[in-house]
Amino acid sequence: MDKIYCIVFLVLLLSFLIFKEIGRKNKSNLRFRLTASVLAIISLVFILYPIKYDRKVSLSNSTIAILLTEGYSKDSLDKWKGATLFSTNKAITEKDNEVQYINDITYFLSSKSDYQTLHIFGYGLDSDELKSLKTKNLIFHPSALKNGISSISWSEKIYSGKQLLVQGRYNNTTGTEVKLMLQGLGTNLDSVLMRKETWNDFELKCIPKHLDQAVYSLISIAGKDTLSIEELPVMVKERESMRVLILASAPDFETKFLKNWLAQQGHSLSVRTTISTAKYSTEFLRSKKRDLNRINSTLLNDFDILIGDMSELSRLSSLENQAVQNQINKGLGLIIKADAIETGNGFYRNAFQIREYKQVIPKTIKLNWRGYSTIKPILQGSNAIEIMAQAGTQSLIKNEKDHILTNSKLFGKGKILLTVINDSYTWILGNQEEDYSSFWTYILENAARKKENSESLAVNFLPVINKNTGIEFQTETENISQIQIKGEKIAFKQHPMMRFQETGSFWPVELGWQSFQFKNTDTNWFYVFDEKAWTEVKASEKLKNTQLFIKQSAENFAERKGELKVYEDTIHPIWFYTLFLLCCTYLWLEVKLY
Repeated sequence: MDKIYCIVFLVLLLSFLIFKEIGRKNKSNLRFRLTASVLAIISLVFILYPIKYDRKVSLSNSTIAILLTEGYSKDSLDKWKGATLFSTNKAITEKDNEVQYINDITYFLSSKSDYQTLHIFGYGLDSDELKSLKTKNLIFHPSALKNGISSISWSEKIYSGKQLLVQGRYNNTTGTEVKLMLQGLGTNLDSVLMRKETWNDFELKCIPKHLDQAVYSLISIAGKDTLSIEELPVMVKERESMRVLILASAPDFETKFLKNWLAQQGHSLSVRTTISTAKYSTEFLRSKKRDLNRINSTLLNDFDILIGDMSELSRLSSLENQAVQNQINKGLGLIIKADAIETGNGFYRNAFQIREYKQVIPKTIKLNWRGYSTIKPILQGSNAIEIMAQAGTQSLIKNEKDHILTNSKLFGKGKILLTVINDSYTWILGNQEEDYSSFWTYILENAARKKENSESLAVNFLPVINKNTGIEFQTETENISQIQIKGEKIAFKQHPMMRFQETGSFWPVELGWQSFQFKNTDTNWFYVFDEKAWTEVKASEKLKNTQLFIKQSAENFAERKGELKVYEDTIHPIWFYTLFLLCCTYLWLEVKLY
């Protein structure tokens, strides 16, 4: 559709130019002026939409060229003496005068049509550079990765109280053990040893104690030598307040400690505790007082999460059950604490199946959730209950025997969670507040009503200074986004099929934390790295991209002597730029001279 609009505009522009030339009083050189006007518009058309054509080439007669990329070894070029060497990496050409520097690989190859077989040495190219080689016969000579971190992943933006998890892979070629250490704000937070002469998967974690921006360090040490120091920028946001309603069947320690913790975390809390039949005590922390005697849709609409004992939920009337069901369909989260084997008579009774252990109850239990692991004592005299695995459910917390202790199920727009862990308050008594906080934060995040967010923005991973960096923007509306970085607006291109998705790019000019502004929202941040940061990670990514590109381009994967191949080629727009400038120059000079 955009192409049609451009063509119509250019046709109208040409018609206007011809009309002006014919209506001009001075008729001298009219034929030349009309020709120049037509050629100028044609040039614009071919600049916007380059001419493509099929070209037949015999591979047996094609010229071989060598493309050197970062990581190549000079020894690997011994049998290629006399071949043309070139590189898009300026550092390589500065070290070796025999290597030609190529600023624009697309233009260079289009002007050297005899280079059809291309040998790539080193780590390979970025995805954007590879696209310009799709018509070439490519042969890749990959280099081995050096010692260091070859892949890395961490959450750059987390909420306060949430665990920072750093995962990756380390290629240890030192011949000795290497210690990886996570350091933040001058403190060693976690460490792990990398075995010698092997690939090592690693995981480091901590819970940040700060808010806003901070740059952690991932340090690798062999003996007394520091091998590398990499930056890990982290933005810690204040946790969003949740509105929680608790329905307790009776006063107990679990509810008491939970409500105190929720209040300390800044959540809005309303508690209803049954004293006797149809008689309740109520408590409101960081919340306005409400009538909690009857549970209805109007009341539940003001909450993000409903937490209830199974026995208390089973006492709800049919109308109250229907109100809870309707609100979960709209996004409310329900957390059920299984304080008995009976599943009650609520609508949720068929969502989960629970059973009691037949074995002897152990003294301790190992709990695992989201990369977190901890060993806890079991209260004597408590019932050991587990949740049976079912289709359509997601297990959240398990023990060392893979028995499910907390399970979840989607219900409309909301979620229902069932947990059989009813003694987490003992963790507080045992001075294990971090475990308690991680446990309940994880439970609440999985259950809470999701905030309506019509826009999302993501900057490409590991943005580098003075390098093209991509941005992806998604919105439920079809309005073109208005995003500013350092006061400059970023141009976005809308996806032709998915109108809610837009992509753009920019070139960071400063290191460190950078801000971007979207419409009238608060300032958001991302981090710009130095060119030398995460070198092995970027090298590993290039290796994978290049190998995958060549594998997918089967017709370019191997040389076949004597074969005639057909390539799709493009006339470079520079020729039409030149023609356009010549035509405009003639039209301008003709007016001045005549």
